[in-house]
Amino acid sequence: MKAAIQPKAWHRRWINEAVRAEINLCFTCGSCAVECPVNRATQGLDPRRLVWMANLGLMEDLLRLLDLWLCLECRKCSHVCPMTVKPSALIAFLRWEAVREGVVDEALSDQRRRLQERLHRERAGVVRDLLEQARDGGKETAHSASTPLSWKRFARFHGHDTHVASCFACGECSNACPVCVDRSVLDPLVLVRSALLGYGREAIMSPAPWLCLQCRSCSRACSHHVQGHLVALALREEAERQGWVDAEFLKAWHEKDKVLFQKHAERVGDAHRLLLKEPSSSPSAL
Repeated sequence: MKAAIQPKAWHRRWINEAVRAEINLCFTCGSCAVECPVNRATQGLDPRRLVWMANLGLMEDLLRLLDLWLCLECRKCSHVCPMTVKPSALIAFLRWEAVREGVVDEALSDQRRRLQERLHRERAGVVRDLLEQARDGGKETAHSASTPLSWKRFARFHGHDTHVASCFACGECSNACPVCVDRSVLDPLVLVRSALLGYGREAIMSPAPWLCLQCRSCSRACSHHVQGHLVALALREEAERQGWVDAEFLKAWHEKDKVLFQKHAERVGDAHRLLLKEPSSSPSAL
């Protein structure tokens, strides 16, 4: 009886040599799948599945998967893995190979990037509308509107130092952030500096804190250990504490954000179907 799956050990060895993703350490705990923002919203991207397909050497199948192009490059899957497996590195490598091998048209890379930028701009627009509704609904008090927020309020978050005062505006966090398509959407540097210079209220009432994926890329990139992701969380919490947003806002944002991710997945799927090439009859060069 022919096996449903035929592992290819040499493909697995080739992947391990080509990218240091530590795929052989995976024990399928599922942390990556749980933390992936795309998977949570759409069930369309499971990093664990990609890692195990790579372990089985299923290279031809991997290169044709839509999953590769749904990845936001937030690296959250890699950051949370208890075994130091790096699904994000594997995905980046497979995308490059899919283009190099002619499995997909090279235009898909640019199309994916444009669609991802569109996603985050749409998310920013939705948050702006929800914040406007909160202001119109009178959830912002006269006292809260006139009271400045000291940077010390954001120096710690539930017992964890944010090191916000250590920021010297180098921009490492901005370069690392997967959502930072422009400063009107989200720039971790602007968030941190706003909190530090006493403009916390302005930061809270902007879309930025709510757009943060909590991937910790900004914090990991900072050479001065500023924890930008904690600053974003502290700003969110302050907004709730001051009554500028409430449970209704949070519920609406969660639901609308999920819909936006689902629409994004549909657009990427359409682009992938259009630019995916028919399998070649000739054997792969791998």
